[in-house]
Amino acid sequence: MKFKSATFSNRKKEIHIVYASGKKVVVHYGSLGITDPVAHIQVDEETSGRTLKIEFANGKTDYMPYDQPLFLVKDPEYMLRDHIENIVARINEEIDRKKISKKYLARQLKTSDNQVQRLLNPRLMNKNLTQLYKLAALLGLEFEVSVKAA
Repeated sequence: MKFKSATFSNRKKEIHIVYASGKKVVVHYGSLGITDPVAHIQVDEETSGRTLKIEFANGKTDYMPYDQPLFLVKDPEYMLRDHIENIVARINEEIDRKKISKKYLARQLKTSDNQVQRLLNPRLMNKNLTQLYKLAALLGLEFEVSVKAA
């Protein structure tokens, strides 16, 4: 994900962010720990648009990574991606620890090696959750789901 643009309002103490995908997010200064007025904000081209450069009236500069606003507003798409990446990382750790081949896992799941590779790729979000649960069970892992107040 990359930033497209950002604007700020010192009166409202908000930063308005637009991502390259078109997603819009508004973040309050307080949730970022900003206490000084913002003088200038821009997409940092040195990081290929993955960071915002924030310059303050007192001369200080700070940077905000692309995922921080999404985390702060608990964006559902971002949170789902983060959860899936964590699940896949844990499953990959267990595969490495137990030295289990992906061919064995494919046979046990009655699927192709390619499908197992897709399941284990944290960048691919289109996952068959049933197969992910089966894969975890084969490794002796179980899912624990909880919902709590934010």
